[in-house]
Amino acid sequence: MKINILIATIDQGLEKITDILLAEQEGVSYIISHQVTDEKYRPVPPALQRPDVVVAQLLGRGIARNRNNALDLADGDVALLADDDVRFTPENMEVIREAFAGDNSLDVACFKISTPAGEEEYKDYAPEEFVLNKTNGHYISSLEIAFRLEAVKKRGIRFDERFGLGSSLIQYGEEAVFIHDCIKSGLVVRYIPRYVVEHSFMSMTKAMEEYAPAKNIFKGGYDARRYGWRAVPAALYHAISLRKELSRHNKGMGEYLRERLRGAGYILYSRNNRPRS
Repeated sequence: MKINILIATIDQGLEKITDILLAEQEGVSYIISHQVTDEKYRPVPPALQRPDVVVAQLLGRGIARNRNNALDLADGDVALLADDDVRFTPENMEVIREAFAGDNSLDVACFKISTPAGEEEYKDYAPEEFVLNKTNGHYISSLEIAFRLEAVKKRGIRFDERFGLGSSLIQYGEEAVFIHDCIKSGLVVRYIPRYVVEHSFMSMTKAMEEYAPAKNIFKGGYDARRYGWRAVPAALYHAISLRKELSRHNKGMGEYLRERLRGAGYILYSRNNRPRS
């Protein structure tokens, strides 16, 4: 089984990837999609000039676009999503191999993220395996996701470039949309409670307040992506039903509703001309 580790990075983040690479091992390769916003960031560090590493550079921003670039170049059996601030062990690769080799029906796996010694658990993970579907799921982090490349590419599934860091409005959530598209297309998506990567407990999303504008905009956009125009009455319903909780967080009901509708409107307006996804 050949595993491609798809690493998305931008500008000086390329320098950090030298700390991620494991010793060369059969069946594991790295595809690094490096977005460049200034020519001074284009040189590739000598440590990345290895036979098991591909560095593909492109101009601009947008992590979903970056992940799509890596996906286009992937040629293995299974791909694992990664960023430039993670750590792997050889045991992580064995976990992935065992999961996919042991279940031919498995198309997409959502694993667990470990944290450095002394830090709390990355999230409150369920102890048992389960299949994710339209009603049964959990908050997905991109670093947890591995998938059979043939299954994903055959169905034309890509990352929606309207979502994620560096997009024009909705600054995260490209992984949630990706999993939604996998489930909608009929792929088998399973949560497997085993660690495949290490990352610090803190993340950009966790640092946000509960009803931060970025979260509300994402919620509106994500609802529109899944349910179309029904995201509009859903936003109104939630604004009314959450009014007391919003008040406790010093969030006005009207402000919350406007943010939800902003995200929904962006997706609904662009649905006929959206980037490949």
